[in-house]
Amino acid sequence: MLTRQIRTLEDFRDTDRAIHAYCSHHYFCSHDAPLRLELLAVHVGWTFDFYAGREVLAGRLRCSICGWYYPTFALGHAGKRPEFSGTHGAGTVPLSTAELIVMQRAREATIDHEPPWVGKRKGGRKFGR
Repeated sequence: MLTRQIRTLEDFRDTDRAIHAYCSHHYFCSHDAPLRLELLAVHVGWTFDFYAGREVLAGRLRCSICGWYYPTFALGHAGKRPEFSGTHGAGTVPLSTAELIVMQRAREATIDHEPPWVGKRKGGRKFGR
C-alpha cells in the first residue's frame, strides 16, 4: 500500500503532524517550540512545500527568546515531542516515571552522605568533600 507523501503545511495539518523548531544559537539559548501551522500558513500559504522551502523558512523564523535566526527542525506528531531533535538531545528517549523515581531516590541517598556546604570565601561558596 502506498502512502501519501507529507510535504505541504496542509499535509502536516491533515495528518496531525507537527514541525518543531530548535534555536540554533546553542551556546546562549536552548529554546524550542512547535510551530503553529495555522499562523505559519497565513504568511507562506497552506501549499508551502516544507522540504523545498526549509532554508527560506529558517531564514524567516526568529527565536522568541534570543532573536537568533535559522532554527533546526524536527518532525513528529502534534502533541508529542519528537524523540530525535536534531542537535539537542540527539536520539534521546524520555524515561518512564518509575525510572525517574528510582534515579531521584538514588540521588537523594548519595546526597545524604555528602558533607554540607562549608565556609564562604571570596568568589562564592566552597563545597566540602
